[in-house]
Amino acid sequence: MLAVTVPSGCQKQPAATPTTEEAATETGAPAETDAQPEEPKIAPEMMTKAGEPMTAERFKAVGNQLKQIGLAFHNLYDKTLHFLPTQEEHPEYYDENGRLKVSWRVHLLPYMDQKPLYDQFKLDEAWDSPHNAPLAKNMPDVFKSPDIPADSNKSRFRVFDGKREKDGEGDEKMTTLFPLGQPASMRDALDGTSNTIIVVEVGPDKAIKWTKPGGLNPTEPKAELGETASQVAILKGDGSISLVKKDLEDAQWKEMIGPQDFTRIDWDAIEVKPGQKE
Repeated sequence: MLAVTVPSGCQKQPAATPTTEEAATETGAPAETDAQPEEPKIAPEMMTKAGEPMTAERFKAVGNQLKQIGLAFHNLYDKTLHFLPTQEEHPEYYDENGRLKVSWRVHLLPYMDQKPLYDQFKLDEAWDSPHNAPLAKNMPDVFKSPDIPADSNKSRFRVFDGKREKDGEGDEKMTTLFPLGQPASMRDALDGTSNTIIVVEVGPDKAIKWTKPGGLNPTEPKAELGETASQVAILKGDGSISLVKKDLEDAQWKEMIGPQDFTRIDWDAIEVKPGQKE
């Protein structure tokens, strides 16, 4: 057997390979880190500029989204004969104040090819319950405005909450197509669905988590629109879309929102073309 004699004393160990961070410190070069995905850039023509006209490109994109929302409302209506599930048929969907526990957007999901997502919600629980809250991260693209951050769970497509109240003659009147406690039907739109707004795109400051219930206040509609462009995209009850001047009197906005004030809207006077200076 061949014996190998190892000299006594300290043996010099091979130098350790410096880490990337150590090498960078020694050389003064920046340390390499894992590349982070870049946030998708938003095209300038898709941005909302408060007080400025909306571009044609942006209105086309928003208009397509509103059309999808309108089609979903009408498909839901074909099933329920109301714009939303009623409290009579589904009392478990409503809270003690007559408000849906989750947003109307959630109830439209089955009519937007989003049935698997819809089935994950517990409609008899609050939108922010331990079960429902995590689902807010799954906002469908149809509810995302073109200039919203990619990871946002807030939507700028809003409705106006309303109520049923007595008029001067004692007759019951609906202030919007979404009165608390009882959704409207087509026959409730006495002004005609083509003369009644159901959805508007508000400014970024009025965005809301897409699963959260609650609408805009119809008593001061113009202020509720927030920091929008000078033109506002709207969806009417008949499924059509328009781009209208934001700077209208509150009384005019109320006429467009109210389904039972017996007004006929002069759309030619208030509709505008994208990019049109007022």
